[in-house]
Amino acid sequence: MLNEQQITRLLYRLQDPVLEADLEETEGILEVQVIEETANIKIALADPAIETDNFVHNIEELLAQFGVKEINIELEYLPAAVIDRIFQARDNILSENRHTKFLAIASGKGGVGKSTVSANLAIALANQGKKVGLLDADIYGFSIPVLLGTTESPRKENGQIIPVETSGIQMISMDFFVEPGEPVIWRGPMLGKMIKMFLEEVRWGDLDYLLIDLPPGTGDVALDIHTLIPKCNELIVTTPHYAAASVASRAGYMAMKNNHKIIGVIENMSYFKHDDGKELKIFGQGGGKKVAADLETELLIQLPIEQPEISENGCVSVVYSQSSEAGKAYKLLAEKIIPFLL
Repeated sequence: MLNEQQITRLLYRLQDPVLEADLEETEGILEVQVIEETANIKIALADPAIETDNFVHNIEELLAQFGVKEINIELEYLPAAVIDRIFQARDNILSENRHTKFLAIASGKGGVGKSTVSANLAIALANQGKKVGLLDADIYGFSIPVLLGTTESPRKENGQIIPVETSGIQMISMDFFVEPGEPVIWRGPMLGKMIKMFLEEVRWGDLDYLLIDLPPGTGDVALDIHTLIPKCNELIVTTPHYAAASVASRAGYMAMKNNHKIIGVIENMSYFKHDDGKELKIFGQGGGKKVAADLETELLIQLPIEQPEISENGCVSVVYSQSSEAGKAYKLLAEKIIPFLL
């Protein structure tokens, strides 16, 4: 049988049916009392009279799985001040940039080069004359600053975080907020708070696009992005290998269930071109086409494998020059994507 604290943590992730914000954010769990096998729960919602049947049923089903025999749920109204705070927070997300388009880059598993794609695509879009931001939302596995070969750090100004500018883009990452080598050991709610901070407290400036490098899989951060940015476009990254393609499709299904628009699929590490011009399919073939077929979308491009370059400060970087084969491929990818973001 669960105790009060365990039930509270389970309920935190449920969303207010009207606000589409989780109960931790709304502070909507007013009371949880456990007496033997009975749970008495008091919850505040924006409007307890609207669309609450499924909400209550979901709680009953959830707690029944953990041995709670009887569940008594009392619903109350959230204070108006709390509702105003939730809406104000959403209005503050890039409030200076109402025209900004959001583009999340997702994958089913790690190691497929999703962050490399995010970094190079951001730069390719900037090279097309667009104002671009890049949010490294992979809280546990942040890598964008290293991939871009930058050692700069953001600064604070008038209570806002000023992102790092590198390679013509604005960029923020968890990497800037932990000591070198320090792991991030957080549970789900803390991840969501960090993502909110990146969206609400960073002065992004006048952006055309904000690219979001999601962590692999279908976990808490992806769910938070879907909640915070309901109108978001997505790209799904895979490699040609069948195993990568199978799990990449799951990330796409999650995006579709949350009403995100999937622009298309990117097959990374598709081939290595030998000096004699022969293409070697090191990781097999067919993965990108499989994911595109599964998700009923387009395979936008097949990206080659190329040697990393060296940045000006001597760090290894994965930013490809515009004259390289990979650089030309990213330019083509940017040109293909722009019409989807109008």
